[in-house]
Amino acid sequence: MKSKDLAKFLAESYGLQFLTPVASTTKDDDEICAIRTPHGTFSHFDDFRETLTSDRQSPFSDQVIFKLVTKGEIHIANRYGEILLPHGSLSLMPWHSQFEEVFSVPTSLYVIGCDRRLAERVIPMTHQYGGYSTQLDTEDFNYLTALIDNHVTKAGKITPMMATLGSEMIIASLSEVLLNSETITRTKKASKRRNILAIKDFIRHHLQDSGLTSQMIADHTRLSVNYMNRLLAEDGLSLMKLVWQMRLEESCRLLQKPLANSLQLAEVAWQCGFNSQSHFSQAFRRQYGMTPKQMRVLYSHPSTT
Repeated sequence: MKSKDLAKFLAESYGLQFLTPVASTTKDDDEICAIRTPHGTFSHFDDFRETLTSDRQSPFSDQVIFKLVTKGEIHIANRYGEILLPHGSLSLMPWHSQFEEVFSVPTSLYVIGCDRRLAERVIPMTHQYGGYSTQLDTEDFNYLTALIDNHVTKAGKITPMMATLGSEMIIASLSEVLLNSETITRTKKASKRRNILAIKDFIRHHLQDSGLTSQMIADHTRLSVNYMNRLLAEDGLSLMKLVWQMRLEESCRLLQKPLANSLQLAEVAWQCGFNSQSHFSQAFRRQYGMTPKQMRVLYSHPSTT
């Protein structure tokens, strides 16, 4: 279908309206290209630059909206906060009665509105922020763009049955892309946690070895030194910084432990992998603002109130 009444189309298709009144019709050569089937409404907008909000007179509470941004960006504000949808992003947003959608630069995008039951597997991902989005890689972006564009532009050349089947397939595909992106994110986070735990576990069991090196850790964990450094850089650490941090933390623990009071400071240094007591004292003072001896005294005679 094609329409020139943009305001009417937005209200009837997506339950949206302009925040401030604008010309309701498009230019002569700029008709809205869209296809409507029992499964949803698919449309393409070029160089759109307005601010939209909910049309409460046309509530679409049972609808969710997929957006694929092919140029520009969208800023969305709802009661959960703000979401930025840049070029190359795919998003899913349930219809909200209170929200604003700002197109601050000319933006092109595909919009697919469908019954929320068709995307029920993805809906839980939108609960925390009132929406969910992911940044597509180039190949996936190009494939989805071509798929949706072909579906929209050929709407008048295919039978209603094929249009319905095509709509169903695209909605299912978009849902799978979002689901997989969430699975990949969770998998990466879990993998990161496992790797960091493995690194720390090996270091903890070899703190006494003053000759412990990055390569020894890499050989045991089967992770490259460069990868481990990149992994730890997110927390402002490198592999050897982590080693020295854990050595200092262990020495601090021993100095605070009454049962370890019989240990000489040189023994504490040796047990934690320091080559000399002077090196240990200097590093400890830099980290905790006091000497190891002062730390021991502090915990041997705790202040009372």
